[in-house]
Amino acid sequence: MHYRSDPEPVNIPLGEPSASTATRGTIPPPVTEAPINDQRRANLLLASTMDRIGTNRCHKVILSIVVIGAFFDVIEQNTVGIVGPSLKEQWGISATGIGLLASATFGAMYAGAALAGWLSDLKGRKTMFNFNLALYSLGALVCAFAPNFAVLVTGRVIVGLGLGGEFVVGMTLLAEMTSTQFRSTALSLLQVGAGGLGNPAAYLFGLLTVGIVGPHLPEFLGGPDASWRWVFALLCLPALLILYTRRHMPETPRYLVSKARIEAANKSLSVLESGRLNPRDLVVTDHLPSDLQLTEEKPRLTEILRGRLGRNSAVLGSCTAALFGAQFVLLTFWPTILVEQGYAVDTSLAFTMIIFIGAVTGAIFASYLNTRCRRRPTVFVAAALSCASAIAFPFLAHGSTAILILGFLFEFFSWWANCSISAWCPELYPTRVRALGIGCISNLGMIGGALLPPLAGALLGSLGASALLTLVAAMCAIVLIAVPFGPETFGHSLEELHES
Repeated sequence: MHYRSDPEPVNIPLGEPSASTATRGTIPPPVTEAPINDQRRANLLLASTMDRIGTNRCHKVILSIVVIGAFFDVIEQNTVGIVGPSLKEQWGISATGIGLLASATFGAMYAGAALAGWLSDLKGRKTMFNFNLALYSLGALVCAFAPNFAVLVTGRVIVGLGLGGEFVVGMTLLAEMTSTQFRSTALSLLQVGAGGLGNPAAYLFGLLTVGIVGPHLPEFLGGPDASWRWVFALLCLPALLILYTRRHMPETPRYLVSKARIEAANKSLSVLESGRLNPRDLVVTDHLPSDLQLTEEKPRLTEILRGRLGRNSAVLGSCTAALFGAQFVLLTFWPTILVEQGYAVDTSLAFTMIIFIGAVTGAIFASYLNTRCRRRPTVFVAAALSCASAIAFPFLAHGSTAILILGFLFEFFSWWANCSISAWCPELYPTRVRALGIGCISNLGMIGGALLPPLAGALLGSLGASALLTLVAAMCAIVLIAVPFGPETFGHSLEELHES
């Protein structure tokens, strides 16, 4: 490893002699300067360096690693639904027991998101990214070898802690590793690879493992009747990423600067500039002058709840809770709504799969749009169109073609809004509390997803599909009300947004 210094002059005022001293011709006493904090200068230099480096192979590899982790994250979230019938048949677990497994997973995810966000701001993005990968892989291994239901629940709690933190840390890591121009694309592609592709891939994975390949896999996990164990065992594979990331992936330069680690930040920047995560004979350039006088920025847990950051949390938290709640409602009840429209169960499931293609295409569209359009109008338009399509469904969805089109459009528009919010979220918090803020917003979204489906089920049972879709439209309308109160952040570096 070699170091190359490109020094930049630092002008420090030394003071002027007083008039009386000058007239006597004596040497003035030395001026004692207070320690100078160059944080603002370091931040602006860092922003310009990141934007100058732009996007290269190194950034694309990092994006791929984070997306793969999130993709397996989403598959892992769906495993209880995949293995539920097999557990019921082999262990005699009731529907209540299956629900307990799901609750253990999602309950632990709430804690995992908050803890991982806080610890990521304390210990680093790379450290917590690897830790969460290891944690949910360990939980999957515990589930694969669980001798009884109690151990299986314990395994799902471990899995949930890792899952809750993985997406939060991955989003933070991507936001801080990328340039202003590429940041929105990277965060939107994370949504495409995770929820957009992960949800349908989860059930394909379950079909292959439990229904087709599982009975022919080695029998040391219990034979054909316990092929559900292989679902968990194969989901330990993401742990292999750690072997690569631990050695090669750098810590984010923005985090290192916030901790006053200039030498490490310059090394990280030089790795990114090289275009390779494992460059040979790396030449470390002093992109940031080594004589900068910085102080470590320490996160304060209450900071995201007060003042400007508190307003940002309220705006995005309400948007996320409302939109995630609406999406979870229809994720749960699309097949039931279609059955009530007179379609057979198998037809309703096929229609639901087609409708959810809208989610993937909406996420892809958002990844394109978010690099070109401002945040507030983008989210506002997407939420308005989601609201309109939900209201139109009970009035216009007569016949299979109209059902497919309107259902597809709702998923398209809502995922467009969802991905735009994901691009907006990391921009609303400074580096010292960015992961904590994202974790808070993520938890509010999960709370909305947990609370709204029971209410929607009661409305569907008593008042029909129109009432349920009215609830969905009302949730989208909350987004319309909240968005204008959020700050516009499009086109600004993370440092410009929070330099004060």
